[in-house]
Amino acid sequence: MLHINLHFGILALLLFLAFVAGFFLRSLNINSLRERVLELEREKMQDHAEILQLQKKMSEKQQDKASSPAATPVVALKENGQPDGGKNRLASH
Repeated sequence: MLHINLHFGILALLLFLAFVAGFFLRSLNINSLRERVLELEREKMQDHAEILQLQKKMSEKQQDKASSPAATPVVALKENGQPDGGKNRLASH
């Protein structure tokens, strides 16, 4: 029968080293994820700022349109007083 002698100090040292290695790898992973979240937040803030600038430009253009006379002339399809050729008469007439 094969007997393996293992000292408890060596076993405790291996467990401690495994814990430290796992803790170190997990902390690296958490730091990289935290940096990614911060990057995405910065990108989101830039996108929101761009949207706000575009909305400001759009509202300024709408105010300019409202304050200035219409650039496109309005033309009536049918002038008042001209006969329509009998197209819009009621059946009882």
